[in-house]
Amino acid sequence: MKSLNRFFLWLSILVITIGIVTGFWLLGSPQLQRSLKGDQRRVENLHEIAEFIRRETSTSKNNSDIPKFLPDRDYTLDPITKQSYEYNIIDRTQYELCANFETDSQTNRKKDDFYRRLDKFWYHPQGRHCYTLNAKNEVPNLYDYTGY
Repeated sequence: MKSLNRFFLWLSILVITIGIVTGFWLLGSPQLQRSLKGDQRRVENLHEIAEFIRRETSTSKNNSDIPKFLPDRDYTLDPITKQSYEYNIIDRTQYELCANFETDSQTNRKKDDFYRRLDKFWYHPQGRHCYTLNAKNEVPNLYDYTGY
């Protein structure tokens, strides 16, 4: 009886270990998950900034001047570093929004539901990446709804 109990103890330990290893293999480490969530928040923030700029431009007196500065709001700050996102005015209607991403969105599409649904416009490499937008055009959707 004692050897049967030991067998089931070791079998249980083995099954639990395989479960934990499989979870890390499928989802990535806790550090990767934190990085993915940080990058997700960055993309959402940039989308929100672009929507703000679009609204401001469409309600301006001459319907063409984009804001010179971003508002002082939570969504204009990187969620991890608390630094402002980079905002560069190119001309009267075009501008850039830049952020430093911890992960590559293409690499992690299989590990995170947010990136599986993300519209291709918002894909980003690891490191600094800029999106060029036009304030007169609609802001690209955050999610790709064609697969639903």
